[in-house]
Amino acid sequence: MANPGAFRINVQEALVGGVSDPRNESLIKMFNLINVGERAGSGLPSIRTVWQKQGWQEPEIVESFNPDRTTLLLPLAANKAAAKSGDKKVAAKSGGKSSSISEKRKNDILQYLTDTPEASSTQIADAIGLQVSRTKMYLSELVSDGAVVAEESSRARKYRLKS
Repeated sequence: MANPGAFRINVQEALVGGVSDPRNESLIKMFNLINVGERAGSGLPSIRTVWQKQGWQEPEIVESFNPDRTTLLLPLAANKAAAKSGDKKVAAKSGGKSSSISEKRKNDILQYLTDTPEASSTQIADAIGLQVSRTKMYLSELVSDGAVVAEESSRARKYRLKS
């Protein structure tokens, strides 16, 4: 994927996440209207996490100048370290600030469910200040981890802490 222009923030900051500086406010508004994206600066860390979980090579950011252009290379080839070990779990481990952000968000959800015994994903999202789609992703992980229980059908789904 390539875009005209250079990064507006430090590339290392973008890879860690937490800083949002969109070039096209109208595009961000459009994505927000369809509940995609949350303007939390989590796009690149999320992409890196998916690539690690799949055992693929690390995405690469290439900046070129005159004219300015930023390219995100997303290789689908296997990560050499993961391929050698034969264990995709090695590649799935994510460390650093991006994982601490998701842990903080999961803890926010757990704290909310401690104070509110049962809630919908929309109620939780509103309370912790996230988009519903991102909140559902974290809730899904918490359900998989066994910390949270989802009850009822998808339209009326409520979440609570596992007893």
